[in-house]
Amino acid sequence: MRWYRFLGIVVFLGLFLAAFGGASAQKITVTIQDYFDPAGGMAKFVDRWAEEYMKKNPDVEVKHVYIPFAQLLPTILQQALTGTLPEVVMADNPWVPNLIKAGVYLDITDKVKEWGWENWEDFFKGHRDLTSSDGRVYAFQVTTNNLALFYRKSLLEKAGVAEPPKTWAELKEVSAKIKEALGIYGFGFCATASEEGTWQFEPFLWSNGGSLLELDQKEAIEALSFLVDMVEKGYTPRDVVNVSGQGDVTQWFINGEVAMMENGNWEFGWHLTPDVLEQLGDVGVAALPVPKEGVKPIVPFGGECYGIGASTKDPKKLAVAWEFLSFIASTDGMLAANLEHGGLPTRASAAEKIAAQKPILAPFLEQARYALPRPLVGGLEKYPDVSSTVWTAIQRALTGMKTPEEALKEAAEAIRGLFSPEEYEAYRKQARELIAAAAQ
Repeated sequence: MRWYRFLGIVVFLGLFLAAFGGASAQKITVTIQDYFDPAGGMAKFVDRWAEEYMKKNPDVEVKHVYIPFAQLLPTILQQALTGTLPEVVMADNPWVPNLIKAGVYLDITDKVKEWGWENWEDFFKGHRDLTSSDGRVYAFQVTTNNLALFYRKSLLEKAGVAEPPKTWAELKEVSAKIKEALGIYGFGFCATASEEGTWQFEPFLWSNGGSLLELDQKEAIEALSFLVDMVEKGYTPRDVVNVSGQGDVTQWFINGEVAMMENGNWEFGWHLTPDVLEQLGDVGVAALPVPKEGVKPIVPFGGECYGIGASTKDPKKLAVAWEFLSFIASTDGMLAANLEHGGLPTRASAAEKIAAQKPILAPFLEQARYALPRPLVGGLEKYPDVSSTVWTAIQRALTGMKTPEEALKEAAEAIRGLFSPEEYEAYRKQARELIAAAAQ
């Protein structure tokens, strides 16, 4: 064989292998997109899963993409329009009903059935309701949070108070004692002009039997009147309307400016870190006070959900995305993720395990079983508009621009105007049913 014929065969074989053999060895890329701070616990958990998965599967590249909170929702909607959604899409839980409606998430019902329907039923009901539609499953909420009463034990003891208050009347009474004995505020909460303001009002509203869609009813007016009275009597700082967010209230709490506060379990991973808790040495947590004894504290839940992007067509990519999803939604995966993240699991089996390791979370975990999904009790896709109307009314009442009754009656009229009469009645009825069920 002449040398140039031999060279031609070698070149041909090289091209053939590049075209066919090389293609089979080419990596597939799967993207997990979220808004978790890269330095935070959940981001580290996801990164670790990706690294371990790629070691076992060298033909797969898992990319973990961070997009800041304010940019994530617009990014997801744009990706949906252009068919460029990542394989794994994370969303803040209030967005999920709208994203399901917009076709962002792949229907994973059949995958869930193969996985084991008992796994799905292990999720708390509110989280199942939020991530499903018409009996079909679209996402898993893997971490949650809610609101409770934080208190400084030593400050209560100095005021002659042995136990944290359980009712509104007790909260007012204890706050009066604290003001008189220590010259500080008894209770702090966040009433900023954002969803955080509405979110912190909702436990008072719902525990009193009120509804976001019926703010002109006495139950809602009583709830806001109670908080206004706390401010007017000097038991709560007037600056609750000026804080930048819930973290500011925690700083008051740490500094000893308020003895008790309404806040969420995420603070144990944000401001009330183990070193701060050790330094203070007197932090306790209890359920939020309720209107009267025997009433359950009904709270909203926050947290994040993961689902598979509807643009995912490649079976190999779908398999990797599902492997991630089913792991982080498993009892052990969810427990590990939330221990690192500082969140609460959304499955009963994982909640039992985390309670054993972190007893201080007990009030949050108990409330998580019946906490309410905000969109489902607040007009679904119109919830953001409902919420902005509510926080505006709260601010007007707390600053004295309007009485609670005036502010809420105006808000109720504006909220009704967001819907057709048929829509309003359907959502009003749904909210009433969910609130009643949670109160049982």
